[in-house]
Amino acid sequence: MTKRKRSVGELISSFVFFFAGLWLIREGQILFLEDAVFKGILVVLGGVLSFTAAFRFQIQRLFDDKKK
Repeated sequence: MTKRKRSVGELISSFVFFFAGLWLIREGQILFLEDAVFKGILVVLGGVLSFTAAFRFQIQRLFDDKKK
C-alpha cells in the first residue's frame, strides 16, 4: 500500500474537528449538569460527530482495506 501525502488543508480541518468535538462534548456535559438535558444531548451528539470527523480519512482507509 502506498502512503498518501496529506495536504495542509486536511491536517488543519482534522485538527479543528478534533478540538471542536472535544469542546462540544465538554459543553454538553455542562448542559447536563445544568438540567438542560435535551440541549445537552444535541450538543454532545454534535461533538461526537465532529470528533469522528477528525478521523474521517483513517475510517475511509479502514473501509477501503476491508473491500480488498
